[in-house]
Amino acid sequence: MTYITDVYLSEILKKDVVDQFGRKVGALWDLTIVPGAELPSVTRLILRKRRQLYAVPVQCLQHFNRFVITVDLSDTSPGPYSIKEGDILIRKHILDKQIVDVNGAKVVRVNDLKLGDADGSVCVIGIDVGPNGILRRIDGGSLIQKALQTFNRPIKESVIGWHYLQTMDPHLRHLTLNVAKKQLGELHPSDLAQILTEVAPDEGTEILASVDEELAGEALHEVPDEVREKILREMDKELISDILEEMPPDEAADILGGMPEEKSEELLSLMEKEDAEEVKDLLSYEEDTAGGLMTTEFLDFTPDMTIEEAMTDIRLLIPDVEFIYYIYIVDNEDHLLGVVTLKKILTNPLYKTLQEVMTQNVKAVHFDTGRKEIAEMISKYDIIALPVVDDDNRILGIITVDDIIDLLVPNPTRRRKKR
Repeated sequence: MTYITDVYLSEILKKDVVDQFGRKVGALWDLTIVPGAELPSVTRLILRKRRQLYAVPVQCLQHFNRFVITVDLSDTSPGPYSIKEGDILIRKHILDKQIVDVNGAKVVRVNDLKLGDADGSVCVIGIDVGPNGILRRIDGGSLIQKALQTFNRPIKESVIGWHYLQTMDPHLRHLTLNVAKKQLGELHPSDLAQILTEVAPDEGTEILASVDEELAGEALHEVPDEVREKILREMDKELISDILEEMPPDEAADILGGMPEEKSEELLSLMEKEDAEEVKDLLSYEEDTAGGLMTTEFLDFTPDMTIEEAMTDIRLLIPDVEFIYYIYIVDNEDHLLGVVTLKKILTNPLYKTLQEVMTQNVKAVHFDTGRKEIAEMISKYDIIALPVVDDDNRILGIITVDDIIDLLVPNPTRRRKKR
C-alpha cells in the first residue's frame, strides 16, 4: 500500500529517494506521467545518481510526501533511463510552460505543480500560477512567506485544478482532457481572442483546431490584424477554408481582404461554391462604404405571406442567419417594399399578411454610401439594422448592430483591412 499526501513538485525535486532499508537510491530528478481517467497520473520516478538517470516504476512507491519518499525494490531494481519520444515529464515539459486556464479565460505560467492521491494513484491535481509557486523554488523564499504570515499578509494560494486547463504544447496534446476542450468551446469569442493574442502563433493554431469552426471564426475576427496574420500563416489551408465557411460573409470578407490576392483566391477555391460567391461579392465593395460594411445574411419574404407562414420559415432559417430583428419585404425581383419587426410579427394575428403589418417607408442606404452618412442615419432614426440597396432599390444586404457599434465606437483591436 502506498501512503500519498498532497505535495508540490518544488518540495520534492532533488529530494533523496530511499529504499525499504533506508538506503539512498538517488535524488528525484523528474516524474513521467500519462493521461488518466480524470487526471494525469505518474508512471515512473526518474532518479539521478552520479550523473546517471534511473527509472523506478510508481508501483514501487511506499511513502510519497514532502518529508520522505521511499520505494520498495524487493522485486525490481532501477534501470537506466533516457528520454524517449512520447515520454511526458512534469519538470521538463510542464513546469514554467504556458497553459490556458479555461475557467479564467487566460494564459497562465506554471510556477509549480500540485501532486496528490486520486483513486490510489499519484496524480497531477493542479498547477500553481501565483507567487507562492515561485517562492517555494528560490533561496530564501520560505523566509519571505513566513515573514508575510507573521504580519498577517500571507500570499493567497493560486492553484488551478487540472480540469480547467488546456495544454498548448503539441507534445502534450493527448494530455488535454475532454472537459477542458468542452469548456474552451464555451468561451466567449472575445475571451478566446484575448487568449490568442497571448500565445505563440503555432499554439494559437492548436487552440483553434480544438474548437468548432464557428467559434474559431468569431475569435479570429476579434484578434488584431497582425496576430491573425501570424496565426493564419501557421494554419492548414483546408482548416482555414472550413472556418471561413462558418463565418458570416462580411467577416470572412474582412479576413480574406487582408491577405495577398493569390492566397485569398486559393482559399476561396477551397470553400463551398455558394459561400465563396457571397464572399466574393462583398470583396468587390470599397471598405469605407455601406457595401463594405454589410452582410448578406438577412431574412426577406414576399408581402403576400401570412404571419403564420413567416413564423414557420423563420424557425427553419434561424440556424443560417446570425442576426434577426427585422424581416424585409421584397417583390419577386428583390425590390425593397417594406420592413416588419419581430415584435409586430409576434403581436399580430397569424392570418394577417406581411403587407398589412409592414412599414413602407424603409430607411436604407446605397451601397456606395460613406461611413459618415451611415452613422448620421443610425443616430437620427435609432436603427438597429440598416438595409443596403443598389441603384434600382434592390436589397443587397444589411449593416448589423455589431458593425454599427464598431462604426460609432471603434474597437482598436478590430481594424478592417483594405479590400
